[in-house]
Amino acid sequence: MPELPEVETVVRGLQNTIVGEKIMDLEAPWEKALVADDPYESIVGRVITGVSRRAKYIVIEMDEGFLLVHLRMTGKLTPVYPEKHVTVILHFESGNSLYFQDTRKFGRMVYTKDPQHALGHIGPEPLSADFTPDLFYQMLHGKKRLIKPLLLDQSFLAGLGNIYVDEALFQAAIQPLSVSLSIPKKRVYSLHSAIQSILSASIEAQGTTVLNFSHGDNRIGSYQEALEVYGRGDEPCLKCGTLIIKIKVGQRGTHYCASCQKKYTG
Repeated sequence: MPELPEVETVVRGLQNTIVGEKIMDLEAPWEKALVADDPYESIVGRVITGVSRRAKYIVIEMDEGFLLVHLRMTGKLTPVYPEKHVTVILHFESGNSLYFQDTRKFGRMVYTKDPQHALGHIGPEPLSADFTPDLFYQMLHGKKRLIKPLLLDQSFLAGLGNIYVDEALFQAAIQPLSVSLSIPKKRVYSLHSAIQSILSASIEAQGTTVLNFSHGDNRIGSYQEALEVYGRGDEPCLKCGTLIIKIKVGQRGTHYCASCQKKYTG
């Protein structure tokens, strides 16, 4: 599933291509992908005034209402006509179009007049100025949960997924089976720094393409070249040479180095 850097990459591309476009027609070859009481009445004729991101959602603001897009596992928004797996098409007055392609058909485009109904429960943005090390320490020490699934919880912290949680925990030297309130302040500060630096570097690299992430006219990200633990089970740790362990935590594949990362449980 695209995580914060991948979604941010898509958003930045859309900001340069669809803002100012007027929607003149739409198609929904996969009807379940477009959620609106009356798509034509709600969407056709609207002008796109902005594109932003909240957690893993793409927020397309129009002169009336919003389209919230969640790409899920395999969704893509592209100006280039895909030959198959097209779920929604927006046709613009300029003659251009935006195609929602989704092989597994889990992605959704939802029309709403109040995005807070869908987004209000989401936790802080990890790259925002308000997300300080002290706030993060308070957040972690207010919970007694395993750190890996807690960081994946979108109501706790926005936008993180499997790849970047594994990478941040490795960089902060914390094992994924650590208990949140047992992690000392120094390690929490290291984790805060790791989350921000890794996300920023991945955005700069236009995301991580491990399986099928692409954006725009089928461009891919390059941050996969910088991954230190994710996807490297049974390979030597790049820091100490110990074999990277792969386990399931909260039913998610999880990678870590038992030598470099410490387990905090109480």
